[in-house]
Order: sequence, then C-alpha cells, then structure tokens
Amino acid sequence: MTDVVQQKEGKADMVDMADALALKEKAPSIDSLDDIVDDSPIPEVRASVPPIDDPTLFTGTFRAWFLGIVFTIILAFVNQFFWFRDNPLTIRVLVAQLLAYPLGTLMSRILPTRTFSFFGYKFSFNPGPFNIKEHVLITIMANTGATTFAAIDIIVIQELYYHDSWGFGGGLLLVISTQFVGYGFAGALRRFLVRPATMVWPVNLVNATLFHTLHRRNPANGVLRMSNGDEETSWTVSRNMFFFFVASASFVYYWLPGYVFPLLTSISWLCWINRESLLLNQLGSGLKGIGYASFTLDWSSMSAWLPSPLAVPFWAQANMLAGFVFFIWILIPIMYYTNRYNGKLFPIYNTKMYDDVGQPYNLSRVLIDNSLDEEMYSDYSPVRITAFFATMYGQGLCALGAIVSHALLYHGKDIWRRIRSAKQKDEDIHARLMDAYPECPDWWYATTFVVACGLSILTVELYPSSDMTWWHILVAMGLAAIWTLPIGILTAITSQAPSISMISEWVFGVIAPGKPIGNMIFKTYGFITVQQAVLFAQDLKLGHYMKVPPRDMFAFQMVGTLVAALVSMGTTSYLMKNIDGICTEAGYPFTCPSASLFGASSVVWGVIGPLKFLAPSSLYYPIVWFFFIGFACPIPFYLLSRKYPNSWFKDVNMAAFMLGGGPFPPAGASIMPTWAFIGFIFNFVIRRRYFGWWSKYNYVMSAALDAGVAISALVIFFALQNNNVKMSQWWGNNLSSIDQCPRVTQNWAGHDTYAEQAAAAAS
Repeated sequence: MTDVVQQKEGKADMVDMADALALKEKAPSIDSLDDIVDDSPIPEVRASVPPIDDPTLFTGTFRAWFLGIVFTIILAFVNQFFWFRDNPLTIRVLVAQLLAYPLGTLMSRILPTRTFSFFGYKFSFNPGPFNIKEHVLITIMANTGATTFAAIDIIVIQELYYHDSWGFGGGLLLVISTQFVGYGFAGALRRFLVRPATMVWPVNLVNATLFHTLHRRNPANGVLRMSNGDEETSWTVSRNMFFFFVASASFVYYWLPGYVFPLLTSISWLCWINRESLLLNQLGSGLKGIGYASFTLDWSSMSAWLPSPLAVPFWAQANMLAGFVFFIWILIPIMYYTNRYNGKLFPIYNTKMYDDVGQPYNLSRVLIDNSLDEEMYSDYSPVRITAFFATMYGQGLCALGAIVSHALLYHGKDIWRRIRSAKQKDEDIHARLMDAYPECPDWWYATTFVVACGLSILTVELYPSSDMTWWHILVAMGLAAIWTLPIGILTAITSQAPSISMISEWVFGVIAPGKPIGNMIFKTYGFITVQQAVLFAQDLKLGHYMKVPPRDMFAFQMVGTLVAALVSMGTTSYLMKNIDGICTEAGYPFTCPSASLFGASSVVWGVIGPLKFLAPSSLYYPIVWFFFIGFACPIPFYLLSRKYPNSWFKDVNMAAFMLGGGPFPPAGASIMPTWAFIGFIFNFVIRRRYFGWWSKYNYVMSAALDAGVAISALVIFFALQNNNVKMSQWWGNNLSSIDQCPRVTQNWAGHDTYAEQAAAAAS
C-alpha cells in the first residue's frame, strides 16, 4: 500500500491509500488521484519528507528571529569552547531543533497578538500558532553556530606556533570573509546541488523526519501506516512516543561511556591478551593503533567524526568500509612493517612530525622570522612523518582524483544539462512545490561573493605577515571554484565530504615555499571555502525539503553566520588569554587536537614545502602518483556497470571507497566497524525485510539517539565535570590508556624515542 498526504487547515496527516478517494472530495484543488500520490523517486526521501506544502504559513516572524539568534549564540559559544578540549564535545543543532519547539509554542501562547503598523507595513509579535517553517528557519540559523569555524584553528596555530597575532579584528575579518565566500559558491551551484532529486543529502532526512514528527498530528486511531508494496508495520507506537523512549534510553546509557565507564569508547580486546606486547598494542588499539577487531559502544564517538550510520545509505557505507579495510587494516601495516618511509622509527598511528633520528621536530632550529632558513634546515634534518601520515596524504589525493573522475563519468551529462537550463523536466514534486516561492536572484549571491572576496583581499593587504597578496586570493578562489561542485555532489549522495586541504597547501607551497603563515591563510581561502559552501548547500536542501522560501533562507543564514563568527572569535580570544599553556599538555584538557593537526600540516607544506617534501629524491615522492591512481580507479567500474547494469558493479563508488580512510586520526579506528555494522542492520537488513518499520522509525531513531547523547553530555559537564566532581578511578576509566593498550599511549621503559622503545620491546 502507498501512503498519501492530506493537507487540511494547515496541518498534515498521513492517511491510508483506502482514504485517497475520500480525500479528493475534501480537497477540490486536487484534480486526480495521480496528483495525490505524486512523490519523490527516492525511497529514503519518501519515508522522511511528505510531498506537501502550505504556502500560507508565516516564516520570518519575530519568534523565528529571536530564537534563531539566541540558539546561534549559545551553540557558537559552547562548541567553540569545547573544541579546544582534548576530547572535543560538539553540541549538534539537533539540541536547538528540539528545544525550539516547546519555546516557540510557549511564545505563541504568551506573546501579544496585537498587530502594529509601520509606514504601511503590518507587524505582529504573535501572528498565529508556531509552525514548522519557523522551526526550520530557527534550526538553520542555529546550525551556523553549531559547526566550529575551521579558520579559527589557523588563527590559533598562527599565534602559538609562529607567535604572530592579528588581534580580534584581523581574525574576525578572516573568519567572516571565508564564510561569505562559501555562500557565493553555494548560491551559484544550487541548481546542481539543491534542486535535483538525486542530490539527496541523507543527513537532512534525519532533521526532516524530526520536524514532521514534532509538528504532525497523527490519525485518530493512533496508527501511522508506512508501507512497501503490501507490507506495513504493525507497530502502533507513534513516532513521538518512539522518539521519547529512544532518547530517554540514550540519555541514560551515555552516562556509561561519558562518565562512569569510558572504556566503552574503544573495546580493544586484542591488547588484553598481553598488555606488554608492542605488536598487539600497535595492531589492537582502537585509539592509538590501527584497531584490528576493536569496536566502540559509544554513539557519540561515531557521531563526532562520521554522519549517523542510520542516515547514510548502506551502499555508501559498504564502499567506505571497504576503503577503511584497505587503507587502515591492509596498506598501513604493509607500509609500516616493511619500513616504508622509515616508518619503524616512529609510532604506527599519529600525525606528528619528527627529525631523522626519531625526535620531535624542533621548528626553532630552521625558522628565522617565520620563514625557512635553507642553511639551518640543511644543518638540522629534513622533516619526517609516520608511515601512516604519509599514506593518509596519498589516500587524500586518491579521493580527490576519484571524485573528479566519478563526477565526470556518472554526473557529467546531468551537469551539462543543468548548465544549459536551470529547471529540468525530471525534477521531483519538491522542486515543483518550491517554484511557488520567489527564488533568490543570482545577483544576491554574486554580490555576496564580490563583497566577501573584497574583504579577503583587504585582510591579506592589511596584515603583511600573511605573506599573501591580492592575486593569491584570486588563485585560492579559482581553486575553490574547481572543487566545490564535484565535492558537493559526492557529499550530497554519501554525506561524506572529502578535503582539498592538501591541494590548497600544495599549490601555495609551490607559489611561495617556506612561508607557513601564508600557506595556512591560503588554505583558509581554498579548502575552507569549499567546506563552507558544501555546508550551506546542505542547509539550502533542508529548506528545499521543508518548503521554506529561499529569500528567508538567505537572510537567516547571513545573519546567523555573522552572529556566530562574532561569538566564536570572542570565545577564542577569551580562552587564549585566560588558559595557561593552552594547546599544550600543560593546558590539559585544553590541548587543541584539531589545531595541532593544522600545525603539523603548516610545517610540512608551508615551512618545508612540496618542492622539498615531494621532490624526486625525497622519501615521500611516491605520494604524488596517488592522485592519478585515484582518477583511474572509477573508470573500469563505470564501464563494467554500463555493460552489466544489473550486477553489483552499479553499487561500486570508488570516490566513497577512497573516503574510507578518513577521518583517521584524530578519530579512533574503533569507530568504523561499529558504524558499518549498525548501518548494515538498519539500512540493509531491516530496510529490506521490514520496510514499513524502517520508513516510520529509522530516522526518528537516529535523531533520538543524537538528542539523548547531547542532553546527557550537557548534564554531565555542567553538573559534574565543570564542578570538578570526578568519577572514582578504576580500570574502566584509566585516562592514561582507556582502551587498555598502554605501550602506544605513553612513553614507557624510560626511553626517549619511539625507536628505542621498539628496540627495547623486541629484546
């Protein structure tokens, strides 16, 4: 049986196909039964987003603006504050989405309903009941504060590594200009990334499901039928009650990995066989090793680094799992134990820098005025990195090559059609419903881009220590323009966004070698611009699903971004001035793990530069060829899928396969097996056998698990950890080695270098 949607008095009810004919009598505007059942061609979208709209609903109300700004401020402050901690805690926009509903409803009951008139414009603080479109706008504005600004990591490294500070104003210019350039690209590409039905953006389906769960009134019998063919779920629990039960269970359970029993974050049972074995530590640790047979029982450890396993299609998860197995479990051990890149001199799994005798690299011995001194560099040592770090650079290049090839092969014709025409005959019901609203004029986004580009040029010209000029900005913009569309396409279908970080660093390293600060700033305008453009396009797609007028979306995103940038910069400035030893072990727990990775990259690509690091005589020269390998990989599978269209070849996506190697590290290797297993159970087994249950509850469960963890984490921090109330120490919360793999997490046996430790273990 097929579900249809009834729209009556501004509220949506899911009704059974048996009621479809009766619906026609109640809705004279519907011309035929075919009009009633018109829906998305994508099953996941049909399960999450009803094909309806009520254009009479208010959108940009006082309630929406007020709550949107409040939640943006709160999330921007909390997430930026926690981002510097050793174990970052990200409060997702889901928390704002949940809290906005009761607060918006409360405001609709207590605010005055009087209508005011200003120069012919009528305005009311309370135009009517709190509705779903106001809720969406609040959430989208709050999302600008829920994601930390990557540019701030660069500001931190600039000050701590290179002792150069632009102050609050310079940092703010850097953050704002980066963000708004991303808007320009997102707006220009919305016909490719937002309107097409095939651009699903799976993570948005979780949010859309939660919106409709909160705002939908169920049928009188309390049963919401979701079906596939003749099969339907017999569960009579409403989505709202199901959400409450799962969120409550998630809230209670998170107290174990989050406070009482942190060992559940990484179950590395191979280490338990012999905790003194260096080999088992290297292979078995799920946090500091490659994690053979390790797994996690902590939902937050997965959701911090990967999208929800319930939101990503299983074909994408299967491709990513295969890539993880190849890169992390097969290639890394081969590289390490064959001593490729002199790997045995260093730990098996980190992204730190060393000299050629295995000691941490001393930057002060090669820098003068934050520029590389060739003579000092020659007298000291070339920079060395772990075999893992080198292989992951190759994996990143493989992913970028595969993305370009995949986009051309699988989406080239559609891209060309959309270049020729903004609207297509094959667009789904959601795109046609959005045609009822005035689109944002292209010149709005073009103006945003031009102004942001001007601010970018102003930033680097005002601060000469950036080692950049106006034409460097234009090169960075060109780089972002090339990569935004293919990366956006892959993210829209897999929820995984690859990074062009290394490409950006590489380009500037060739243009201006030995300039680490310039390299980081260039990366800001190249890589981070793409990252933000993809994020903004994702929000535009959520507004598309929820039928929010595009001009309201534009206004709320712009204002939210500006507010979030101000709050994040203020938080960063406060922490930098008031936390002694911040971003070092002395400042624990404010050790800045993400910023440290940026710092290492600035040395490799900025201080040393690709011309030295990847020179034909260098240990790391083979990394260059990974891009071409990645570019070639999708071609045979594309040809095979064309020849055998009904075979398994059609499900092979080499771009997604290449992404299986990230984000490791800083993420622990133990998260991928659990993530893929959950996806297999829900998005393969249950989806195939119990599609009715899956349609009704799958995305609700994902939202509920996130909500329970987020609320529990807040309670634990503010009620206990913030008041220095600690859990009594026992083997399940030993901070020196939570996964009970001590040799890879601490300097043991009194030896100074890892090579000495390994030699001692072997003896």
